Amino acid sequence: MARCAPVTDATAGPPDDDPDARLDADPRSAPADVPDDVPDDRPGDWLDDMRDVPGDRLDDVRDVPDDRPGDRLDDVQDDRLDEVPDDDADLGWRALAGSLDDLGFAPPPAAETERPDGAYPARETRAALAAESTASDPAVEAAAGFAVADADAADFGVAAIDTDATHTASGHPRARQYSRGSNALIGGMLVLALLIVTGFTTTLIDKAVIAPGTTADIEEFVDVRDHPAYASDATISLVSVRTSFAPSLFEVLGGWLDGALEVVDIEDILGERTVAENRDAGRLQMDQSTQVAVAVALEHLGHEIMTPIGARIARVMPDAPADGALLEGDIVQRVGDSAITTARQLSDTVKAHEPGATATFTALAPDGQTRTVTVTLADRDGVALLGVIVTTHVEFAEPPIDVRLHIENIGGPSAGLAFTLSVIDALTPEPLTGDLDVAATGTIHHDGSVGPIGGVPQKSHAVVRAGTDLFLVPASQVEEAAAVAEPSVAVVGVETLEDALAAIAAHRS
Repeated sequence: MARCAPVTDATAGPPDDDPDARLDADPRSAPADVPDDVPDDRPGDWLDDMRDVPGDRLDDVRDVPDDRPGDRLDDVQDDRLDEVPDDDADLGWRALAGSLDDLGFAPPPAAETERPDGAYPARETRAALAAESTASDPAVEAAAGFAVADADAADFGVAAIDTDATHTASGHPRARQYSRGSNALIGGMLVLALLIVTGFTTTLIDKAVIAPGTTADIEEFVDVRDHPAYASDATISLVSVRTSFAPSLFEVLGGWLDGALEVVDIEDILGERTVAENRDAGRLQMDQSTQVAVAVALEHLGHEIMTPIGARIARVMPDAPADGALLEGDIVQRVGDSAITTARQLSDTVKAHEPGATATFTALAPDGQTRTVTVTLADRDGVALLGVIVTTHVEFAEPPIDVRLHIENIGGPSAGLAFTLSVIDALTPEPLTGDLDVAATGTIHHDGSVGPIGGVPQKSHAVVRAGTDLFLVPASQVEEAAAVAEPSVAVVGVETLEDALAAIAAHRS
């Protein structure tokens, strides 16, 4: 890559024999005094071409007053005219050096120092060299006569053509280079991205995370037909939780760090069921809970609705004495010679046996068939153990009022108390809660008793976030709820429906 190009119009300047030609040029210029010792047969010789360019900058050099110390244009003339390349080998080396510089292999610029005579910094000398390399451009010559800018510019134009950190001396962009700090930052970002992807895609199939859910006003779900229904400005809300089965690694870490979440073994929730089976069981429990809740509310208002007929098996614990003998859905109606009509009766009868004794159970299967099984009871802390979870199974009479609860995407029996309170509120003219916003959780049984539920801490967090005034919970779990909800929410433990109605009345006054 040649550094110089021939001047295309050598006749642009005035004739040498015109005495007035130089009077029209730059007032600082003088007759050219450049020796014409370069052979004419060298094409593109820039010294020879320069002689005929109007406003020749070498003429300007001679007109600079001698009393200007450290004149930079004199320095340019003195330094560079002696360094005009004499052969093509020098030009080839300079082209190679420029190409290497374009590729980013040039050494870093030396520190700026002054010449021994104090004339000007070394950076300006390098700028002058760069200026010379562009002096043969016809457009530059036509505009200025030399690559160095107008002498009136700051530093005589040298700074204007100095190279910067992003370009080579030949004007091409430098190859992008990264520092060690940049490489470390990029590497750290890649590692962080890999950790994030791993955290979200890695699942723990033996764990479950229980998180706070929401509160929902049950009045929106109550549908009363063929009877007046009364709306209320306040709310009676159920409280839900969210359960994530086989959570991601990040969810589990969050559960361990966040007090509002709880990480449990998945077997504690599912037992031997699959996630789909557990969902179906939750929906069945919800249907039964709403049916019992409506019946309890109607019986509170003076109607006879329910007749208990036995203890229904809701769940059989793995490896328990009942495992393989009793099945989910069986309704136990007798233990030996004792009749069983409620879940409480079944529990008391089993505990009356000695650990290790055998007991005979008569059960009504879901298909309507009755069967009898014998079970050897286990020992748990000196008490006989059957190993089942049961509820009271009742038969319902035709209700005098058609009340329906339309619940979707919520499973389980824990909203039973809230359902009963909401139905009572809808069927009575006077608002049950006054101006209180009430949330309630706990199972409801045919006799109006309130049973314990799971996820009390998470439900307490949901109640606090909703800004509820009063939170009713099973009496056995009041301390657990109060540890989270108080003092922002009043927490009251109740054992029966009557206790819940009394607590609401007390907080209304």
